[in-house]
Amino acid sequence: MKKMFFTAAVILLAQCLVAQSERYTAFMTQHLKQLDTARSVVDYQNVANSFERVANAEKSEWQPFYHAAYALCMKSFELKDKDAVDAVVDKGDALLAVAESLSPNNAEIITLKAMMLTSRMSVDMSRGMTMGPKSAMMLGQALQLQPNNPRALMQMAQNKYYTPEAFGGSQKGGIALLEKCIASYETFKPASAFDPNWGKEYAVSLLQSWKK
Repeated sequence: MKKMFFTAAVILLAQCLVAQSERYTAFMTQHLKQLDTARSVVDYQNVANSFERVANAEKSEWQPFYHAAYALCMKSFELKDKDAVDAVVDKGDALLAVAESLSPNNAEIITLKAMMLTSRMSVDMSRGMTMGPKSAMMLGQALQLQPNNPRALMQMAQNKYYTPEAFGGSQKGGIALLEKCIASYETFKPASAFDPNWGKEYAVSLLQSWKK
């Protein structure tokens, strides 16, 4: 009798785990589609909230924390009130800290941390004196971990292009890096369906604008 109860309990647990996995897959797929079409401050905040709910339910998975942070980072770039940027980025950085604790030495997470610094620098360009080198260091670390990561290459290309030549910038160098980024999108394969896979369309349009 005990063996029968044990077997039934194991079967019930397995069914619960399968159902939980199916719900996680459905929610992640749905929210990634929403993130892909988000364009406004409200859109990005709503998607961030959705991913954070998934993250709080699936505390062992780094991707929901990452995507919630990415949505907040994109929201920060859309904010017209620059005084509100730091608070949004603070929240994003807190989510990234959790993601990084779950997945250390992750090139995607490090790249997004650098992107958060870019948002902070947009509030006050004098921050570039300290945050610029820190961002560059992070991107270098990301590319050491994953040399063909297109998102790290894209961030590095923008840093190179928009930094004055007196401080090591180069529009020509930025274009070359962005071309390398776009080429890497053709071969780069995310480790899973829920890993970051954004940026190709933006990189292509950015290169076109730089070459005009």
